[in-house]
Amino acid sequence: MIDYRQTVITQYRDSLTLMRLLDDWNDDIDPRAFFSAWLVNVWNIETATGYGLDIWGRIVGVSRIIKIQSGKYLGFSEADDLTEEPWNTAPWYVGNGNTNSSNLTDEAFRTLIFAKALANISDGSISSLNHILTILFSADGPVYVRDNGDLTMTYVFSFAPSDLQISIVELDGLLPTPAGVTVGYEVAS
Repeated sequence: MIDYRQTVITQYRDSLTLMRLLDDWNDDIDPRAFFSAWLVNVWNIETATGYGLDIWGRIVGVSRIIKIQSGKYLGFSEADDLTEEPWNTAPWYVGNGNTNSSNLTDEAFRTLIFAKALANISDGSISSLNHILTILFSADGPVYVRDNGDLTMTYVFSFAPSDLQISIVELDGLLPTPAGVTVGYEVAS
C-alpha cells in the first residue's frame, strides 16, 4: 500500500510492535509490482502477452488455435473460396480435407483480436470491412472488398494468401457479412 498508516485506528498507532508488524507485512506483500505487471501483461491489449491475450480473445470471441484447411482440391470457380483448382491439377475432395491446427503467435493473435473487436462493432459497410482487412493483411499487400451489385461481394487480394490467411478470412464470424449477401474470394492478377 502507498500509505497503510492512514487505515490504522488511533488507539493502535502508538503500538510499536503492531506498527513494526504492519511495516514488515507491507514490505513483504507490496502489491504495486503485481498490479504493474498485471496492467502490462493482461489489461493493456497493446502490451498483453500469453494468458492476457487469451483473456482478450475470450472477451471478443476468437481463439488462438485456428483450424487450417491445407491442400487444394479439384473445384470450380463458383466455389469462390481460393481452394479450387482446375481439372488434372488436384485430387477430388472426398469430404474430409487435410486440416491441422495452428497456435497463433502473440502478435498474430493480437491482430486477430483487434480485427474481431472491430467486426463486433462494425456497421457492415464496405469501408468498415476494408478497415478490418487492412488491419489483418496490411503487411502482405492490399486487400479490399468489391461490391458486385448483385447481392454478392468479393474479397480481392493483391497477393496469393497463405492457408492460414484463408482460414482467418473464412473464420466464422470474423468478417461481418451483410444479410443475404454471398461472399467470394479472388486473387487480382
